[in-house]
Amino acid sequence: MICRIRNKRSRVSLFTKATELPSDWQSLLPNDHFLKPASLQIYEDVKLPDVQFLYALVYQNEKPVAACYFQVLSLKKHLLSKSKSSTTIYGLWQALSLLVRPKLLVGGHLFRHDICSFYAIQELSPFEIFQAYQSAIQIALRESRAHAVLVKDVQQPIMVYFQHHAPQYFLLRNDISMEMKIAPSWNALEDYEAALKHKYGQRFRKIRQSLNGATIKELSAEEVFAHREVLYSLYLQVCERQPVRLGLINAAYLPTLKKENSNLHIWLVEYNQKPIAFFSAWSQETVLDMFYIGLDYTCNDSLQLYFNLLFFGLEQAIILGKKKLILGRTALEAKARVGCEPRYLSTYLVIKNGGLRWLVNQSWNHFSPAEEVWENRHPFKKMIE
Repeated sequence: MICRIRNKRSRVSLFTKATELPSDWQSLLPNDHFLKPASLQIYEDVKLPDVQFLYALVYQNEKPVAACYFQVLSLKKHLLSKSKSSTTIYGLWQALSLLVRPKLLVGGHLFRHDICSFYAIQELSPFEIFQAYQSAIQIALRESRAHAVLVKDVQQPIMVYFQHHAPQYFLLRNDISMEMKIAPSWNALEDYEAALKHKYGQRFRKIRQSLNGATIKELSAEEVFAHREVLYSLYLQVCERQPVRLGLINAAYLPTLKKENSNLHIWLVEYNQKPIAFFSAWSQETVLDMFYIGLDYTCNDSLQLYFNLLFFGLEQAIILGKKKLILGRTALEAKARVGCEPRYLSTYLVIKNGGLRWLVNQSWNHFSPAEEVWENRHPFKKMIE
């Protein structure tokens, strides 16, 4: 444990292991909250590469009022794609990553967006919640010696305070989640097809036909473990085509989560008895939320694997009776063609190092999607209510 006294009224205690968390942490949280030590321990046990953890417990007048989960990511040179970057940006990143050895403090979760990594008691006002969060961030930043802070998926009640009371943070533009409403009248994928405009319907049928002969099977926890290296290999093929990789999972990640979570579903796609893709998703009460996917890019074009995975996810959402499908932050145009609409997220970043700040700004502008390309995609005959 590392403890930092802020003032006579408030203090923040930091911990580096879930097993160190005191009874105050446990009693503060509602039942089944993600921040319960048993849940946090799962992510420690996976031993993700380049990731460390910090847990902050905020006290006011010696009463625990807030708990916060941080990840500290070592920003290694492999996190930026050489093929997707300009020669100048890639060269500068290689030099900076070796000389500065930058670290990123993440408020939120690097690998998930559907969990709450900060909890405060209801008696606190939104501004007091913001102050508690800021106190935790400042102490964690000092202890981790991170060069930047990323606060992911900021909740609505405190969003305004990041905008107006924390000028050092800037909002990341085009941080978008692509999501689709599932029409109540859709009972099968054919109902989705009937709702498409003519040219999108033709394209849908052509894409679906390209995967004829493939088999798709949902894997049990035991089967996920048995296929862990195959799944990881397919995942890495997707990672290699991403311009920026804020952290990488390992081969143990999906099997561990599947073993501990019955609402995580993982399907394997095989063609000629060869694994060629997988699709994973969290099944929430009214939402199917896409998690990680993997593709064999040697047959992606001929079998239209990526689009077929998106359609498969939609089919599962319909079968499971969900009201919404979440397909995540990447490949905006592809998901707009399927029928997704954007939900703009609130993620804030502050970078202490001037050179690193310039490089990130240049990279962000380079990789930001062209809005006019995908925002004009309207595949449905009429709006889905």
